[in-house]
Amino acid sequence: MGIDERKHVRAPIQLTVNYSDRRFFFTEFISNISIGGMCITASKPLEPKSKLSITSSTKPPIKVNGIVAWCKKSKTNKFKYEIGIRFDELSDDQKSQISDIISSSFWETCHSH
Repeated sequence: MGIDERKHVRAPIQLTVNYSDRRFFFTEFISNISIGGMCITASKPLEPKSKLSITSSTKPPIKVNGIVAWCKKSKTNKFKYEIGIRFDELSDDQKSQISDIISSSFWETCHSH
């Protein structure tokens, strides 16, 4: 899925996230998020179609499942990767929690100048 095919607007954000592919456990940063998915800046690449368990660093933490949609080398840091993750079957509660993160990120972006 290309960027032009996205159904939801992505909000830029800097938020720590923990995730696991059921073999390894990672802690990285979310660079943007939407109701449909997120992009993580990571130290190690992940194969597309990998299934992930994801937990945000927010209070309370948000726990969701996701699937790697794509992975590519970062343009801004040659030692990092950008990983696009599509959320897998969010509950209404999870959607509400993610909407709150998106709203707060827009609020901080608009009022930080």
